[in-house]
Amino acid sequence: MNARAINNSERGFTLIELLVVIAIIAILIALLLPAVQQAREAARRTKCKNNLKQLGLAMHNYESTFRRFPSSGQGLGSGPFGQNFDRQSFFTHVLPYIDQANISGQFDFGSYYNQTPENIAITQIAIAGYICPSAALRNGDTDSDGYGAIDYGPTIHTNISPVTGLPDSSTMVHGGLRWEGSTIKQVTDGTSNTMALGECVGRNDGMDSLYDDPVVIGSKRSHWRWAEPDNAFGVSFTPNFHRTPWGGPPSCPWVDMNCGPNDELFSFHSGGCHAMFCDGHVRFLSESMDFRVLRAAVSASQGEVVGAF
Repeated sequence: MNARAINNSERGFTLIELLVVIAIIAILIALLLPAVQQAREAARRTKCKNNLKQLGLAMHNYESTFRRFPSSGQGLGSGPFGQNFDRQSFFTHVLPYIDQANISGQFDFGSYYNQTPENIAITQIAIAGYICPSAALRNGDTDSDGYGAIDYGPTIHTNISPVTGLPDSSTMVHGGLRWEGSTIKQVTDGTSNTMALGECVGRNDGMDSLYDDPVVIGSKRSHWRWAEPDNAFGVSFTPNFHRTPWGGPPSCPWVDMNCGPNDELFSFHSGGCHAMFCDGHVRFLSESMDFRVLRAAVSASQGEVVGAF
């Protein structure tokens, strides 16, 4: 009896028991993994929102010093949306106000970001506050030429037709920020109702220039660099809209990222993207928001009533 008891106590798992244990573990992993992924994305989304909040504070500190918002975009052509010009981007101007005074102090504001060896070296620095942590398709935080990337941009105008909801250049109106640098008085719709910056994520490739400028087709635009003055964009579609009439390189499918010449509100957050308004607050814009509400939120002085969104 004692020998049998000893033999029974030393019996190991049978194959069936082992498979049951493995199956239970697999089920637990399957149940827990989505929750872990959701928690990680929630943290990334919060970090992205905080990035825009810090940029909102920086924008207002800049405005307190210079009595106008930072210039946003690079004017091209002679029309009302291209007659003004600035050498530097919004994100270069606000460097001293996001604890990057050391970078700003070395930058030659009298030259373009890629015009001198010193400026090139500085603008190849990746700045964490300019990067959305959910943008996973870019290799690192620099573009294909080594310049520091940017996942946000000034929303300087909208051409969404209030009638059809489609892009219509005849309906184009100014946004809260402008190429020449707007003043708070120009935002007559109210700073809490007018968008200033939006997510414009995923640009990691050179793209063919094909919009209202004289650049030769096949040359590269540089919208994804934080120092590029032309990294502002107009809003033509609701957030994360995967189609655009302007085209792009074959290596950049619209379903995966936003790298078109004119760019749009785009993020890798589920359901929409973040936007910072002229008073500094940040809201999440739904992919399903009404196009009339989006137009009203972008425009600065049209007198529209911004509904709930």
